[in-house]
Amino acid sequence: MSRRIWFAAALVCAGITWLVNMLPAVDAAPREPAQDGKVTGRTVWSGVYTDEQARRGRAEYLRACAPCHAEDLRGNGTAPSLVEESFSFLYSDTTVGELFGRIRTLMPSDRPNSLSSQSYRDIVAFILQSNNLPPGERELDVDPEALRQILITTKRSGPDPQAARVPEAQPVDRFVSVNGLRIHYLDWGATDKPPLIMLHGIGRVAHTFDHIAAHFNKNYHVMAIDMRGHGDSDWDPQGAYLVEDYVKDIEGFAAQLQLRNIVIWGNSTGGRVAQVFAGLHPDLVAAVISEDVGPERPREIAQGLTSRIPQEDEKGWASEDDLLAQLKAGNSRTSEEILRAYAHFGSRRRADGRVIWKRDPKIGNGFVPTELWRFVRQIKSPTIFVLGGRSTIVPAETQEQLRRTLPQVQIVTMPGLGHYPSEENSKDFLAIVDRFLAER
Repeated sequence: MSRRIWFAAALVCAGITWLVNMLPAVDAAPREPAQDGKVTGRTVWSGVYTDEQARRGRAEYLRACAPCHAEDLRGNGTAPSLVEESFSFLYSDTTVGELFGRIRTLMPSDRPNSLSSQSYRDIVAFILQSNNLPPGERELDVDPEALRQILITTKRSGPDPQAARVPEAQPVDRFVSVNGLRIHYLDWGATDKPPLIMLHGIGRVAHTFDHIAAHFNKNYHVMAIDMRGHGDSDWDPQGAYLVEDYVKDIEGFAAQLQLRNIVIWGNSTGGRVAQVFAGLHPDLVAAVISEDVGPERPREIAQGLTSRIPQEDEKGWASEDDLLAQLKAGNSRTSEEILRAYAHFGSRRRADGRVIWKRDPKIGNGFVPTELWRFVRQIKSPTIFVLGGRSTIVPAETQEQLRRTLPQVQIVTMPGLGHYPSEENSKDFLAIVDRFLAER
């Protein structure tokens, strides 16, 4: 069955006949075939837009198009999804010019072709970015004919098996489905190396590891996960965000990717998830790195975060730069580059244009007083706790109990640092972790 017939039938069943226009024209402008029958010329994998253009496109999309297609581009029952399988079905083997033409003709639904050509190009850039197609150094060409020479293909050309083994300087966005949720993770390649899983803290995202992840990808297959309710991973419809819920996702993740001999690293709540996973699955874990977090979460810490989340989500920030300014004011020991990545990848725009964190407001439901000693006692692998000297998260009495409970444990305190030592002094932190991994 052809693409047009199949999709039109589905739309008739749904009673949404106008959406048939979203389908690429059957008689698309011809492209020159190579001698072997394959299409020649640029593809969307060659970097045809810039990150800045996609950021503008995101803002324009949220303002003009999200009411119909939803903030995440997945449609809301009245419009087709513009990401993943739906995008591939609609636009694979067409051109950027055709995508541009369709978007301009049909969006916004109440006033099509009402935006500037630049705005439509920016929205196309955002759609390409949302489908994990890489950015480049130049923005989309203003010449429509040039756009019609750029082929949309959802598979990168070239020998995939070997490409997956090459360590990446920049991560690749990937997704797995576990426990009914679509979980996003960043993959730095080198799949033939032992896995290193990185888990962030509450309210943070996988990209907060960008500044250190590539350091390890010569020796490890580095993967940083957006935990449920965070970043580009799904929100749990029941608001299930206890440590045990995150652990179940990591169990499903490891099972799907058939991971063994895992080095599991977590900061803050991610560290607690790492501790529980290592205790439950000593046969899968080769080492544990826990950054400024122990097996206990005191009540006063839990209450502080749960009260802050609704306040931040209600107020928001006027712009990403305003959010960055607040982060800089509260994190003087962390570089602007790290904070800027956090502000960019960890935030989204509301329908009213205000910037808020990219997280489910219900994540605070799971930020409750916690005691995990029963799991920590079962850890068999080499384990290190790297603590900030200014932090009070793991007090002296907890450190002593860790030494009594885990004979193999190492505890290293970095003087003058706070809750995220890996961000505040990356160089010395990496030296500590390198030494630990070499000695284990």
